[in-house]
Amino acid sequence: MESDGDEFGTSGAEAARRAAVLRPLVQEYFAGIGSLESGIRDAVWELGVSRATVWRWIRRLAEEGGRTSSLAPRKRGRLAGTVLVSGEVEVVIEEHLTRYYLRRERPSLERVVKEIRNACGAMGLLMPTRRTVQRRLDAMDAREVMKAREGAKAARHRFAPVTGSHRAELPLDIVQIDHTPADIILVDSFERKPIGRPWVTLAIDIATRLVTGYYVSFEAPSRLSIALCLTRAVAPKAELLADLESKAEWPAQGKPRSIHVDNGSDFHSRAFKGACAEWGIDLRYRPPGSPHFGGHIERLIGTMMGAVHLLPGTTQSSVAAKGSYDAEAMATMTLSEFDSWFALEICRYNNSIHSSLGCTPVAKWEALSGEMAGDIPFDMEAFRVSFLPSELRQVRRDGIHLFDLRYWSDALAGHVGRKDGKVVVRYDPRNLSVIWVELDGGRCIEARYRNLEIPPVSLWEYREAMKTARALGRTGSNELVLAELIRQQRQIEGESRQLTKAERRSRERKGTLKGSSPADSTFEGLRPVDTGDTSRPLFKVERW
Repeated sequence: MESDGDEFGTSGAEAARRAAVLRPLVQEYFAGIGSLESGIRDAVWELGVSRATVWRWIRRLAEEGGRTSSLAPRKRGRLAGTVLVSGEVEVVIEEHLTRYYLRRERPSLERVVKEIRNACGAMGLLMPTRRTVQRRLDAMDAREVMKAREGAKAARHRFAPVTGSHRAELPLDIVQIDHTPADIILVDSFERKPIGRPWVTLAIDIATRLVTGYYVSFEAPSRLSIALCLTRAVAPKAELLADLESKAEWPAQGKPRSIHVDNGSDFHSRAFKGACAEWGIDLRYRPPGSPHFGGHIERLIGTMMGAVHLLPGTTQSSVAAKGSYDAEAMATMTLSEFDSWFALEICRYNNSIHSSLGCTPVAKWEALSGEMAGDIPFDMEAFRVSFLPSELRQVRRDGIHLFDLRYWSDALAGHVGRKDGKVVVRYDPRNLSVIWVELDGGRCIEARYRNLEIPPVSLWEYREAMKTARALGRTGSNELVLAELIRQQRQIEGESRQLTKAERRSRERKGTLKGSSPADSTFEGLRPVDTGDTSRPLFKVERW
């Protein structure tokens, strides 16, 4: 279960305030739009700091790819993680803000600050300053604060997206994302037997109707689906097109300024919200009773599924449309084959005339791209990792424990036994051999298996191995049991594949397709199990 803790921390609100002021200046700098002098003066006044500090923050924001956490307040002369406000004071602040400030009577913050200071004084605690209380208030959900003080109607008016048509003037102003089960049965890659319907995650740019990204998997929608779809949407498509051997144009790349999604739990996790805030992406949810809000992505899904309905193994959109067609019997495509076909179908869509545009989405993107603000250069791997599932873990003397596995990196040595609590640990369920640990200022480091005998495994494969171990009554270290089981399973898998290939070669030599003996025709070799080749790297890893 992934953690839904507050990864952004209490300093997140201050970092977000600084980023909101300075990010446009960094974008103007990279776009080469005139002088930044007036913007610098405004930032000095709005942030209440010196000109030198503003420039230092701008450089830091640019160097970190626009990440909000790069502007988190930093204290000099103190060890990383030192807590200046005790836990007891934090509880008093939170209770008073919730009980007294979030009321329809709308008491002033000054009054609540006095009550907080009086309460702390009576308890013998250090009395917080107004600025400290203000920061805790800024860290709260602004919409919920307004709802509590001014009512739901006022909150909807202030924060809800404008109904009707979505005003996206330029590429990446608004990108809609959604999931859907594909209307097709796929087969496994070894025996070509039906194994079920895949899920598809799609992203579409509203201003140009260009499909910016996609992800296909047998796994149900999750944060991983979103992470991989977003990463593909943001990244240049040259490598993908080369793999497809396609010369089609697919110019979509860059971070969206706003993402519109439905109310699925994967989109509502606090960690997903934090990742969007980290990269300056405005996240908007579909208001209840507003089906038009996601109209563009839903029409795209309908169009793409219409093309899928022409493939062998389609389930059609309904039982009535399917009729007597046996989808499982007619299924022929593997997940890999369907993924490639789907990518090419997206290219076809992007390069076809769109009725509402009067041109192709690619042509619309290229026509408007010259008006786009310059994006801040950023690390694609850091972007992808920030959207992965996460847990909160303590840094122990023997490393970080996750799923009863131990991970270590020399960079963790200085963080053993930190008194400020746990660190954010991100992982890719497809490959547990490496995790990413978030340290001070949002800096991430890689940590790998402490026990190097364990092969790279997926989370699913790990859990299946542990289930097998319990069934066999094996006890002891999970790491040792896992290493032994995985080796045994892969040895059997490899032998079964070799036996199947040898048997097929033997049948070809004997001509069993015609005039074979009963003994030959009824014999069956061991059938392989498709667990995937998890020994191969799944993506390029950049260490930092």
